[in-house]
Amino acid sequence: MRDLGLHYLFAVKSTQPSLHTEAVRWMGGLEPDQAAATSTDLDHSRSVVRRIYLGEALAAPEGWEHLRTVLRVEVETLDSNGVRVANDNRYFVSSLPRSRLTDAEWLLVVRRHWGVETAHQLLDGAFAEDHHPWIEQNPRATVVVMVLRRIAYTLLALWRGVTLRSDEQRRRPWRDLMRHIWLCTVKATAETPRNSSDRRLPPAPA
Repeated sequence: MRDLGLHYLFAVKSTQPSLHTEAVRWMGGLEPDQAAATSTDLDHSRSVVRRIYLGEALAAPEGWEHLRTVLRVEVETLDSNGVRVANDNRYFVSSLPRSRLTDAEWLLVVRRHWGVETAHQLLDGAFAEDHHPWIEQNPRATVVVMVLRRIAYTLLALWRGVTLRSDEQRRRPWRDLMRHIWLCTVKATAETPRNSSDRRLPPAPA
């Protein structure tokens, strides 16, 4: 990747024990007041606090000579009374020097990274992309199908996150959403669009 002039941001997991151990040893002991940037979001009745800790890699492990920045992101979840109910730490490495981005931009990049991971998990799971490529012999057609899937994913995500305003509906499983769309498609008639004033979904199954 670096040979092509591109930079990377990789999640460091236990499958890379030496790198993960070094990242935890170096960044794991930092306290909240040492965070480079912090953000707080509301998730239903809970508060989610994200803190990012940044370090410049002055000496990298063998095979990682291009590594420049080590990141730790702490995600703390508080209930409506301010009591911690969950705490998670994740580690990342990047070839981009720390000075290239502001502290807030580093946190934003990590959150965008999570968004990409979530999208791929849903495409592999609910959309079964790996098991149903549909077109394999024509590379261009394969790309077209992939793009169409991502358009469908984006539309469903907007519908789930914006149109379905209640907390109950926003937690509705993706497969239920897709089944509802399928049922609307096969049962719709020419009169359906004219009689669509009530767009509420039926209650999610228990």
